[in-house]
Amino acid sequence: MDADQNNCNYLVDLLRHNSIFKTTTTQALEKLVSSCTLKDLIKGEHTIAKETNLYKFHFIVKGKIKVYNLNQSDKYLTLFILSNHDVFDVFTLINTVQHDVCYEILEDLQLLVIPIDIMRDWLKDNPKTLNAFFQYTIQQFKLLETQILDIGTNTITARVANLLLQHYNKETRRIEHIDNLPHDELAQMIGTSRAVINRHIQRLKKEGIIDVGRKHIEILDVEMLRAQTQHRDSPT
Repeated sequence: MDADQNNCNYLVDLLRHNSIFKTTTTQALEKLVSSCTLKDLIKGEHTIAKETNLYKFHFIVKGKIKVYNLNQSDKYLTLFILSNHDVFDVFTLINTVQHDVCYEILEDLQLLVIPIDIMRDWLKDNPKTLNAFFQYTIQQFKLLETQILDIGTNTITARVANLLLQHYNKETRRIEHIDNLPHDELAQMIGTSRAVINRHIQRLKKEGIIDVGRKHIEILDVEMLRAQTQHRDSPT
């Protein structure tokens, strides 16, 4: 639906909950959403073509997508799992060239979509928000840097432990963001297979470090799991 006057306040409220727009004025947000549309994408029915990112910029209102890289041998590595309050594609927004990545819808999506040229012009007029975009991008690339270093230097046990701890919320004592993903998706985030990650997860469960349910992992002993990040088993 079009972002007309009737739903302007609703769309402004959606963006207001995003930390990127914490310091943005209501007037500036109203101008931004006047060029936005809401778009719903259903898992299994819709796809996201990377070519559209040359022309559109997206804010995730709800749902979850996987951003991954696919090589000529059809092997791929998950780069990011994006969910509510995430945006894409910042690479194209900043560099004005197509980002050579692929997207997969993991959960039904609702997106706030804006023409990318309008987004660039709006950011020029709102330098504080532009700085927040840069901070968001730096955070994302720090996560990616940590992930690549983890895959290149650590054993599978250490990678599994690091992945769970990275997404563990100390306040809620829950694993967030990746909690409801199947094990094959978790495996792709640390550069291994479903069979291998299952074996390591079951070992952690047997040792009383975690509990495992259907698409759900609960950390029972944070300190013991943290000790697993130093594990020196064979990298299989």
